[in-house]
Formats: sequence, C-alpha cells, structure tokens
Amino acid sequence: MRKSLLAVVMAAAVAVTGMVAVVAQSSAANAAAGCRVNYVVNSQWTGGFSTDIAITNLGDPVDGWTLRFAFPAVDQQLAQTWSATWSQSGQQVSATNLGWNAALGTNGTANIGFVGTWFGNNPAPRSFTLNGVACSGGVLPSVTPTQTTPPPVADYPAIVTWLSPAAGAIYPAPGPVPLAVTATVGGGHHITSASFRVNGVVVAQGVRTTGDRYEAQWTPPAGEPGTSTTFVLAASAGTDQSLSGGAPPRLVTVVTPASTGTNQPPTVALSTPGGQTYFLEPTTVTLVADATDTDSGDVVSRAELYLGATRVATATNSGQRYQFEVDLAAGTSYTFTVRVYDSHGGVGISNPLSLSVH
Repeated sequence: MRKSLLAVVMAAAVAVTGMVAVVAQSSAANAAAGCRVNYVVNSQWTGGFSTDIAITNLGDPVDGWTLRFAFPAVDQQLAQTWSATWSQSGQQVSATNLGWNAALGTNGTANIGFVGTWFGNNPAPRSFTLNGVACSGGVLPSVTPTQTTPPPVADYPAIVTWLSPAAGAIYPAPGPVPLAVTATVGGGHHITSASFRVNGVVVAQGVRTTGDRYEAQWTPPAGEPGTSTTFVLAASAGTDQSLSGGAPPRLVTVVTPASTGTNQPPTVALSTPGGQTYFLEPTTVTLVADATDTDSGDVVSRAELYLGATRVATATNSGQRYQFEVDLAAGTSYTFTVRVYDSHGGVGISNPLSLSVH
C-alpha cells in the first residue's frame, strides 16, 4: 500500500512539474514585439538637415535595441549624431542604444537624432525596423527579455557653427584662407578638439582663441595663372564624451590671378523664363544664366550649375547666356547657383535660385 501511494505522489509531482513547464513556455511564446517610429526633419538648409527620431516600443519591454533604416538617396550621409551609437554603410544606417536608454518598457519612447548632409535631394526613409521587427505601428508575437537598467545619464554632442569663410567665398592664391568656428557642448562637458578638412583631408587643428571660438589658417595650392579651383571645407569638434559634431560643408573658390594685368571677375544672374519658381507637378525646367564681364576683350568661357554643394552640369563657350535643362521631382525643393569663369581666371557666383514642386 505504501509503495502504491508513493507512486501516485511521484506521478502527481511529475505532472505538476510538466504543467509548470508548459505554462512557462506558453508565457514566453505569448511575449509580443512591435514599434512605431516618428522621423521628423526639423530644419533643412542647402546641403544639410537636422532630424529628430522618436522610437516607441509597442510590445513587451526590451532591454537593448537597434534601429535600422536605409536612406533613399545615395548622397545622404550622417554628419553629427546623438543619443545612440550610429553607423552607416552605403545607404544602410543603424542606431544602437547607449547604456542609459537601453530599456524600453511597453509604450516607452527613446528620442535620438542626427545632423546629415545631402546634395541632390533629401527624401525621408520609407521603413524602419527595431530589433528586426518592422515598425508598422502594430504588435507581432516575439520573445523579449525584461531587465532593469541604471538611471539615465544624458549625452551631449558638440555643436559646430561656421564663422569663416563665408559660404561661396572667393580667395586669391596663394594667400591664406582664414578658418574659424564656434564649438559648444552642454551638460557641463567640454570641447576637446576642433579640426578642419579640405576635400576630406585634415589640413589644420583649431586653436581656441576667445570663448568658444576655434581658429586656423589654410594656404591653398596655387593653380596655373588665370585658373580657379573650388574646394569643399568641413569642420568638426570632439568632446570629453567622445561625441563628435560637425558643421555643414562649405564651398570656397581659390583663384590664381593671370600673370599680367588687372582682371575684374564676371557677374552672373540666374533665373527661369517668366520667373516661375513654384510647380504643381514633376517637370523639366530651363535655367538661364546671363553673364557679363567688364574687362575689354575678356569673355566668359565656362559656366557650372550647382545643386547645393554639388556641380551637376557644365557649359562652355556660350558667350553671355548659358542655359541648363533640369528635371524636377514631386515633393522636392531645390536650390541652384551658377559659377562663371572668364579667360583670365576671374570667377563670378550667381544669386541662389530656389525651386519647389508640390
């Protein structure tokens, strides 16, 4: 009788253990994952933009996350980032939590962002994933661990603003080009360095002069007499948190004067026929650049069309009027300029012309 009773008790214990295992497995299987992303471009300028991203976890709590998306345009690039560890490979972008914002409870939100650069156009990403789950605003079954994290510690990226040179400035060679920015950071942190790059190569380290001002000089290479070269300048700064920040790139043109005589640079005005700048649907538009040169016998020999900081077309030997055909896409804004060059190295830059399509 005792053996029989013991067997019954053991069988009941095994049944209870199995039931607990089934319940635990069922609970894990019923965990849910889902997310929503709000991507907002809060400011945009020629060649750059600033974006805030709100990531909302709609499923069970998570401890550790990675947001992934793709830039639609090949020329969209990260420049300055905050509140996540960011990386970019081609058009693919990922942002991974920092230590203080790894935990996202149900309906919890992480706010991250970046400053980016663009040249052709600046469309928003079409889709996002969080830990591999599409952020469609719904909830999908998933298994997600729940853990706790220490209280948040804010991070502060460097904010860098150009003082010199002015956008589109022209300098004679071989004279130096003055470089100056302000670099600031909040949260009681400090700037550790500032540097300047020309065409992607570091040419000078900034020296702090007064307040938040950092200065340096760059001596551009001299070209052939009567020629000019356009360079892309960039500035960045680092902090004691290793959170670097950068200013939008700037274009400057360096002119090597002709060997003899005094040359006056040409002037140029950019317009559209009829002055129209607003269009209701995708279209092809003719841009007209009218150039003049006051030097006797001197002529404008070349004109270059720029979209933001990118040269998109070149025309030569058209005299005083140059025309460019451009295709405009729906829902996009464009800012064009034209640079004209005379036969003695003089350079003229047109007024900016902004066009929009809705």
